[in-house]
Amino acid sequence: MQLAEWLVNKGMRQAELARQMEVTQPTVHNWIYGKRPPSGLHMMELHKMSKGAVGLADWCKVFDV
Repeated sequence: MQLAEWLVNKGMRQAELARQMEVTQPTVHNWIYGKRPPSGLHMMELHKMSKGAVGLADWCKVFDV
């Protein structure tokens, strides 16, 4: 599941996720729109927060790898 889809399903805004992850809202925006991938640590944190719904394969789709 893409991060944007997960946020919609949770009813969570980018700013709220950013606060929880201690990053800026523009950073979350960049992850969602494929401008910059999250660090490996942030990917693992998102995987854990989403209970496995947002995984490595989803990031590979966003960033065409």
